[in-house]
Amino acid sequence: MKKRKLSLLLTLMCLTMGSMTVCAETKMFAFVLDKNYCDPNVWKATKADNEQTAYITPTSIVGTGRIWAEVYNEKGTSSYTYATGIEPGEENVRKTMAYHRTGVKGATYQLMGCDTEGEVTSDTFQVSGRWTP
Repeated sequence: MKKRKLSLLLTLMCLTMGSMTVCAETKMFAFVLDKNYCDPNVWKATKADNEQTAYITPTSIVGTGRIWAEVYNEKGTSSYTYATGIEPGEENVRKTMAYHRTGVKGATYQLMGCDTEGEVTSDTFQVSGRWTP
């Protein structure tokens, strides 16, 4: 009888632990870019899981053209994801950025926004929203 109770208890514990969800760290960002430049601010967040996809959701976009966002290491020296474009009309559209280098749980990453392709056609381009590494 004791073995049966212990077995049932262990089974319930495994089910409980297996159904726990990890809540990823979501941070706010606000890019302000001039033509052909990157946003000079640092937007950092810690990766809370091993999923190899980062997410960005612009909630406000002011300007014309398109900018590119991607995730870099904490120092901003190495790209970790493929870039995704952001342009007017994409407010509240969740975009994904796949990692091309392995993203590590617990590591800190930074989001960078740039007009690397010269696609901004207004004097400045402003985007704000939230992102998850």
